[in-house]
Amino acid sequence: MVSLTTDRPSLLAFCKATADGLRLDILRALSAESFGVLELCRIFDTPQSGMSHHLKILATAGLVATRREGNSIFYRRALIASDHPLSELTRALYETIDGVDLAEPAAKRAQAVHSDRASRSQTFFSRNAERLRDNQSLIAEFGQYDTSVAELLANEQIPASGRALEVGPGDCELINHLAEHYSHVTAIDNSRVMLNRAQAVIDPAHSHKVIFQHADIDQTVEALASRNGAQSKTFQDERFDLMVLNMVLHHMASPAAVFASASQLLRPGACLLIADLCPHDQDWARDACGDLWLGFEPTDLDAWALDAGLKRGQGIYLGLKNGFQIQVRLFHQPKTPSR
Repeated sequence: MVSLTTDRPSLLAFCKATADGLRLDILRALSAESFGVLELCRIFDTPQSGMSHHLKILATAGLVATRREGNSIFYRRALIASDHPLSELTRALYETIDGVDLAEPAAKRAQAVHSDRASRSQTFFSRNAERLRDNQSLIAEFGQYDTSVAELLANEQIPASGRALEVGPGDCELINHLAEHYSHVTAIDNSRVMLNRAQAVIDPAHSHKVIFQHADIDQTVEALASRNGAQSKTFQDERFDLMVLNMVLHHMASPAAVFASASQLLRPGACLLIADLCPHDQDWARDACGDLWLGFEPTDLDAWALDAGLKRGQGIYLGLKNGFQIQVRLFHQPKTPSR
């Protein structure tokens, strides 16, 4: 046990940081999401100077962490180190905060921030579909990691009769790989233009296996549940054995929410495959490729998966000559519900 005297400064900083209702609300908003200062100002209707002051106090207490995204800084709730002297107290705080919903006005404004992010991404793809592939090739081409994707999937016990879902397939050959190995493939995209490009690359020999839907993940979850009832046998049967996001997560308004949706869409024992970039500082990717996020820390993906009830699987990390690094990761839906 660590003495109180040794940890007195940390304890005082912790108590100061948590003795304010707005700061507790900020921690709640950051539970499974990261926001910039201006986004937090919008959510909580607070001037920037005041928000910066609150964030500084939370950072001093070790309750928030920062990450630079090009010229912007995003805040997220800090991870809890097991050897931190206040780990048990911090964990109890997080669990208590997470049991309380944000006030409705703040929750609505947070959703508006997500909607604006998604709208910017959708607008970009609608306007830049023709040049997108050339721009993305400056970062990574599927041929640089397609073998890694195939190896990871080959090690999974996904039946040939299984159901696969690819989110945002674009004009990548991965959709043909899925159609070649699984008898039912659903491809969804919230951009009609990009969905059309996906349809254009499908091999005619596999086209009868693939269904293309103009929808996002949330709409897919809602449609499946409303059509069958979330507890019905039909709903269980229509869930997927595999869900794939290939270089898509960094375009998502709320990456953490993707894992929560995946948990609802995957059958017990099914898997989620994510291929995406590790953190980088190439801010030009925002304008050239419509990226909302400049890659992800592997630990962030792990934490989001854990929060959604998914288990971490195998992963492959590939460094590229242009300085980017790709992570191809698997996460699993437990075969039996966790207690």
